[in-house]
Amino acid sequence: MRTVPPVATLFAILVSAHVAHAAPPTSAGARRVDGIAALVGGTAPGTGVETILRSDVELVASLSLGPDAQRGAALAPELLRTTLERIVGETLIAREADRVRVPAPTAADVAQERSRIEQSAGGQARSRALLLALDAGAAELDAVARRRATVAAFLRANLEGTTIVGDAEVEQVYASGQHPLTDQSLEQARESLRALLARRALDRAVARWVGVLRARTTVRILVTFER
Repeated sequence: MRTVPPVATLFAILVSAHVAHAAPPTSAGARRVDGIAALVGGTAPGTGVETILRSDVELVASLSLGPDAQRGAALAPELLRTTLERIVGETLIAREADRVRVPAPTAADVAQERSRIEQSAGGQARSRALLLALDAGAAELDAVARRRATVAAFLRANLEGTTIVGDAEVEQVYASGQHPLTDQSLEQARESLRALLARRALDRAVARWVGVLRARTTVRILVTFER
């Protein structure tokens, strides 16, 4: 039976919490209009405060749609709000991992998690198309990966096995039709669906930690996503 690797490999797509939100534009001549979406660890940018950009939220939201994402289509406000909360949660855990000096993820961990994110987004080609549509670069996707890898290192000791997804679960969910890969056969969708289910399991685990960490950390939300 094929399974998703341990939690540590699943959060390997964002750079460390200190640089995850400062990726450069894709070229010297192309810049997106951006702004600060949230601050974690303080009420104003500064030392020890993590900055989450609006562009970070849009990138992660677009990737989360998987094959349903449409180039140039507006993202739903509810999706953006949910995505921002997810990034805040990941940032809180990454900060805690840094505080307790969890070893940094390896390059292999980051590369593997990046691959899993691309799979859940519908494949490498589709991920590249989304990056192009958002005027985002590979560095920004890598930033997402490394942050998650840092979080995974923190979660591993407590949540080992949480994100293992066996063939039986994949096949059950595929048969239910409650997934975004209905236009693919089971074998075509198997690994992308496995990655999606692992991500959902990880989200649930993250939520439990976030509740604890948010209660003792200053978080300032600076945007409201409305229609």
